[in-house]
Amino acid sequence: MITLLERKMMNEQHNDQAGFTLIEVMVVVAIVGILVAVAVPQYQDYIARGRVVEGLNLASAAKLAVTESYATKGPNLMDQSTREAFIFNPTQSVKEIEILPDGTIAIDYQSSVAANGKNTLYLIPTNEPDIGNPRSIDLSQSGISQTWSGGWSCRSDKTTLAAKLLPAECRLAKP
Repeated sequence: MITLLERKMMNEQHNDQAGFTLIEVMVVVAIVGILVAVAVPQYQDYIARGRVVEGLNLASAAKLAVTESYATKGPNLMDQSTREAFIFNPTQSVKEIEILPDGTIAIDYQSSVAANGKNTLYLIPTNEPDIGNPRSIDLSQSGISQTWSGGWSCRSDKTTLAAKLLPAECRLAKP
C-alpha cells in the first residue's frame, strides 16, 4: 500500500509540472511584438534597397547605348539617337528607364519602392565619377569644352530617392 508520505511526494511532483502563467505568456508576447515592430521596417528598407540596385543593373543597357552613340556620332541629342538602341519594359520594381537629351539616365521606380514623386534616380555622364559631387557633362552640346571619358555617376542632386534607399556609392558627399 502507498503510505501517506509517498502520496504527498507524488502530489508535489505533479504540481511542479504546471504550465506557464498568464504573466509569463504576456511578457513573451510583448517581447516578440517589440522585435517585430523594429524588424519589419528594417526588412522593408532592405527589400527596397535591393530593388534600387535592380534598377541600376537594368540601366546598364541604357549606359551602353549612350556610350556607343557618343562614340560613333559625337555630341547629339541622346534621347533621339538611342531610341532604337535602347527599349525598356517595366518590371515589378522599375517603372521606367529613360534617356534624356543631355545623356542623363532617369530611373523611375514603382511606388512599391518609394512614393511617386520621390522615386527617381539619375545616372549622369561625368569625367569625375569618383568624387563626392561630380559635375555632369551635357552630351547634346556640340561645343562642349571637354571630351567625355565614358564615366558615369549615380551621385546627382536631381535624384529624388531617399538617401537611405541609395547604395553607398550613390549618396552625395556632405558639404
